[in-house]
Amino acid sequence: MRLQLGSPALFGEFDHVGYLVRELDAAVAQAQRALGLPLVRTVELPQYGIAAAFLGEGRGTLEIFTIDEAQLREPRLGTDEQRIDHLASRVEDLDAIAATLRAGGARFSGPDRRGEVPGPLELGGLRQLWTLPASTAGFAVQLIEVPAH
Repeated sequence: MRLQLGSPALFGEFDHVGYLVRELDAAVAQAQRALGLPLVRTVELPQYGIAAAFLGEGRGTLEIFTIDEAQLREPRLGTDEQRIDHLASRVEDLDAIAATLRAGGARFSGPDRRGEVPGPLELGGLRQLWTLPASTAGFAVQLIEVPAH
């Protein structure tokens, strides 16, 4: 099965791009100086050792985050101080999209990629999944289910 990764029906609306960094505060300050984006919110996920800052408003925000554990962070960064880690998309039916991707060989994890997860995680009141890049042609995609209105 060939996945149509660019299909709006599959991935929905673009939400953010996530940059993994070694030094969160320095990277946020540098991005604010260079891009002029306001800090909109910060997020702490202590169960994953992740701290994040979101810059910019509306569609296409910039998430800058770090992972406390070097053994999880360093393989993802390599020799870079920062690097694009994932693209996030808002979807209406996470279970259906996950089933479609699984049928094409995709596997899923939490935000730290510590291991596979069987289904969506609830974080910040939203259901979410992250693809494992090795199972999706090297791309990491965060899927965020939009709550029904």
